[in-house]
Amino acid sequence: MTSSPVLLERSPGFDIVTARGELDVLSVGRLRSVVFDPSLCGQHVLIVDLTDVAFIDARALGVLLATRRWTHARSAELIVVVKPASVVARVLAAASLEAVFTTVDTREEAVSRVERSRRSRMVGA
Repeated sequence: MTSSPVLLERSPGFDIVTARGELDVLSVGRLRSVVFDPSLCGQHVLIVDLTDVAFIDARALGVLLATRRWTHARSAELIVVVKPASVVARVLAAASLEAVFTTVDTREEAVSRVERSRRSRMVGA
């Protein structure tokens, strides 16, 4: 299996971590080191973009579940971007995890969701 590049983008109020290629036992350490570093991903919302992931194994699913627990423990939100009918979507469904994560189909949808949430908090304040 080949390694998976993990990219981090920071925006006001949210971080986007993008994984590409294969998320397996050999590559998931990079994803783990990025999402669990509060100096890198410490904002109110973390978006994990998996639209370009071609393979995902059980270890990577474990990292996603741990990321969910970690974000919730610090009162943050995790949004996972998963292309419909992709390998990742099928694996999440097979593992009965599609309802565990807040998932959206595109990165644009994730960012729009964050911006809507931010506007509604401002109106309610």
